[in-house]
Amino acid sequence: MMIRSILAVICIASICCMQLSASYAQVRPNFPYSSLGIGEINYNAEGMLSGLGNATSAVRSDQYPNNANVASFSGMQRQLAVLEAGATGISATFKDNNTAANASYFSVDRFDMAFKFNNWWGSGFGLRPLSTVRYQILQTQTYNGGTQSISTTIQGTGGLNEVYWGNGIKIGNHFSAGVKLSYIFGNITRSEIAGYDVNTPLLTSSEQDYYQNFHVSYAAQLSGKLGSDWDYVVAGTYAPHQYLHAQSQITVISGIDTLSFSNAPISDFRLPDQYRGGLAFTYQHSLSFILDYAYEKWGDASTNVNAVQTVNSSRYGAGIKYEPEQNYSVYSRDWLHRIVAMGAFNYTKSYLQINNQQLRDINVSLGLGIYNAPHTLNLNMGLEIGQQGGPGTSSTLITENYVRLHMGIILRDIWFVKRKFY
Repeated sequence: MMIRSILAVICIASICCMQLSASYAQVRPNFPYSSLGIGEINYNAEGMLSGLGNATSAVRSDQYPNNANVASFSGMQRQLAVLEAGATGISATFKDNNTAANASYFSVDRFDMAFKFNNWWGSGFGLRPLSTVRYQILQTQTYNGGTQSISTTIQGTGGLNEVYWGNGIKIGNHFSAGVKLSYIFGNITRSEIAGYDVNTPLLTSSEQDYYQNFHVSYAAQLSGKLGSDWDYVVAGTYAPHQYLHAQSQITVISGIDTLSFSNAPISDFRLPDQYRGGLAFTYQHSLSFILDYAYEKWGDASTNVNAVQTVNSSRYGAGIKYEPEQNYSVYSRDWLHRIVAMGAFNYTKSYLQINNQQLRDINVSLGLGIYNAPHTLNLNMGLEIGQQGGPGTSSTLITENYVRLHMGIILRDIWFVKRKFY
């Protein structure tokens, strides 16, 4: 069983790496807000909890890890090994006062693995996208009385990724502490292509900005009982600010000839101080009510767009989750005792402010996961339906209505067990 699980890890990791590599080799669909800052930041919950949106930091389970708070790793079942892979698809409609447009994409984008080594220590690592850039702007200018035209295509691709290693340690009967070490890396390419049409470029100018550095965050969970029927979890995470070392390469190409290639100095990008807290109450080990709040001090960062400012952001989440108690769910033939269902309401005040209007994101999320009878496999889906744009009906910003689908697979096994033969 262990060998099969290891082979599955290799296969899933290979697929994720190939997909991440391929994502930079093509222009993604047009999502205009990804052209600002470091792109659209991935705040979505992952894996089993993708239906909870922002309301995840206080979730603690013995069946799977919670990557939003690595202190939860210490609560997993002893000697449990968990493998996860996930994919995301999104379809969106963009509207302003004059026009409307559609965009969509799908990608395999996440790989995680976690272990519970003993009664007090759980550990995990993984690869996930931190931000994505995918936009394209087409402009056309005419001359000679309108008989000829030159088109200019401005496009952006890339984003930042995170490779992390998280550890959760149980201290005493009720408290767990965690630390996550991340390596953040990636590049953002912004290109301007001029030609008679988009298929016959005369001149291409591209700027590739590379970012990388290590980052550390800290987590804690306090858990206990309230009477005979209720359990509680109080959670918190903190990530200090960090600068991503940046380097830029500028290339100008005419036809097949490279006219110019140079390295240009750019300012390091400042990731903000991040604070997050959560509270969960669980009734009879099955029905959970969850609240979550996050605050990020983006106001000290900067952008290179005059009309755009980075401002302090906040995220709110309120969710409910149903998960059968382990004693009833393991090896159960009744599928109703093997499902995990959840839903949440999420509200985000973005780190971007355009023309003195801060972007807002409001969505409702739903999730469903189901185990097989021996509890070795879980298939899960999360659905988000929401709107992003400026506040109120009088906003002059583009309104983005979106549907985002998360799909995941979880493989579970018990490792490091001595087999006894009689």
